[in-house]
Amino acid sequence: MKEKSMAKFTIPLVLGSLLVSSAAMAEQKTVALAVENMYCEACPYMVKKTIEKVSGVSKVTVSFKDKTAVVVFDDAQARVKDLTNATTSAGYPSTPKS
Repeated sequence: MKEKSMAKFTIPLVLGSLLVSSAAMAEQKTVALAVENMYCEACPYMVKKTIEKVSGVSKVTVSFKDKTAVVVFDDAQARVKDLTNATTSAGYPSTPKS
């Protein structure tokens, strides 16, 4: 009986530590995207709202003048490809700036 009760506590403990360790490995990344098709003052708002819907995004700054979006995101939850796919699907194709 003692073995069953230890297993009840051991499994959640192991799973919990796996979750904590993967969260600790996550890192905040920043990427600048060149964004196409921003032709009016409302476009940056649409680009920002689109990028903010991507899981893991914590901050978005869009410049109409520079046609860029600077995005801070959790690399354990999102990839740059997720960000560019989101803008492209909304009609604003983007690529990482080099």
